[in-house]
Amino acid sequence: MDTLFDYLQWMGDFPLAATGVREADALVLGLLSYFDLTPLFQSEDETHTLRECLNMIEADQVKVMVNSKGQDYVGFLRMAAESERFGALTMSRYIDVLLNDPPVQFAAVRFQDDTDLSFLVYRGTDQSLAGWEEDFMISFTRTRAQTQAQAYANAYVENGKRNYLIGHSKGGNEALFAAANLRDNKWDAVEHVYILDGPGLCPEVLDMSGMARVNEKATHIVPVFSIVGKLFAAKLDDTRIVQSSGSGFQQHSLITWGIDHGKPAYAEENDPTSVWLNAAVDGWIGDVAQEDRATLVSDLFEALAAGGAESLDDLSAGGLGGLEPVLKRMKSSSETTRKLLGELPKYAVKHGIETLRSKFTSDGESDDKQEKAEPIGAEPLKA
Repeated sequence: MDTLFDYLQWMGDFPLAATGVREADALVLGLLSYFDLTPLFQSEDETHTLRECLNMIEADQVKVMVNSKGQDYVGFLRMAAESERFGALTMSRYIDVLLNDPPVQFAAVRFQDDTDLSFLVYRGTDQSLAGWEEDFMISFTRTRAQTQAQAYANAYVENGKRNYLIGHSKGGNEALFAAANLRDNKWDAVEHVYILDGPGLCPEVLDMSGMARVNEKATHIVPVFSIVGKLFAAKLDDTRIVQSSGSGFQQHSLITWGIDHGKPAYAEENDPTSVWLNAAVDGWIGDVAQEDRATLVSDLFEALAAGGAESLDDLSAGGLGGLEPVLKRMKSSSETTRKLLGELPKYAVKHGIETLRSKFTSDGESDDKQEKAEPIGAEPLKA
């Protein structure tokens, strides 16, 4: 199975306008959003080409906003910046917001070529606890990141251009939310929306009326082992499953997604273990009232921050000793939180048994609930 590095090698000499925008291009741009561009942008009004990131690399100023252990993210950035396909793209309207109280983590950048192509790309969750807390908050409230994503699209989707909204993980949720709530006079200018293993919108929290129009222009791509992208899964007709070189939850990382003859390496169904976990999580969330979800998330992240940690890296650096204040805080959390956490194993066992039972039906055929998607290879898309 080939990789996104191979895709850059094959297609790097061809400008986007010459070949048309391909699904793999959305993956590349989604991955590029995970670099901190602050060294280049002192204000949101500045404009730079991706190729200028080579100067950041040489100055050792490149910061990757996700766990990059074992993956050559900087090498990927270098390869993209050196290519004709992506290096000449102009980056503008870069925004990066991180607040702890209230929790807000939002980052986005616009890529444009010298024709009419424009890509609004939303970054997914970084290593900050604020970012992860905001992820959990989509189960009981509209988040500030979602609201900022909507405002960003309303401001920078341009009539007269072919605009793409792209996001991975939390960024995919933001792209979906922005598309569903984009002003009507902007919607016709949207060419396509790419949601890359991003959670959907919680119907108990948000108005879902905009999903019908989004369905006509959206593609949702998830890896074989998908957890994040199946949470409140968007009911989109064009939902596809991609192979990955990662194992388990590592498949969530875009850099692990496979390529086959210039397009994502599609698979037919999700991993049974991830299907089981999705069913367990869905069942558990479905039985928890919104106000109890809010209590649980508040207690959980107050506990994680009890030792002074502000990021997953801080928690990891603290080792087992760093867990002591977290565990102490969890023991003193609300009765609601302790009860909800105690019920999690019950849902895991229940849906595990149901998954096994579905494997052994009377006619010997599986009737389980695995998600299936037929490989679709038409390329380029909507160029």
